[in-house]
Amino acid sequence: MTKPMSDEELSDWYANTNDGDGPIPDAIIMAEDLAAIAAAIAARDEAQHTIDLALAKARERGATWEMIGQALGVTELGAYRRYAAA
Repeated sequence: MTKPMSDEELSDWYANTNDGDGPIPDAIIMAEDLAAIAAAIAARDEAQHTIDLALAKARERGATWEMIGQALGVTELGAYRRYAAA
């Protein structure tokens, strides 16, 4: 995964797009929009980490893939395919 740009990097990129002329007016991307995307990705990654930890604990305590699939809202096979290697 690509590391999100810092505010300074994002600002520099924004100011120097289009050969230093800045963004093309009809294609302006606001820094706060990109920051919101980066924040959402970070939240998603944290949530996935929490799921992985909970799933590992459940498996250690004997939960079946069928039980895990039900908790995830997927089939036993779907749960196994997605999380068996985690």
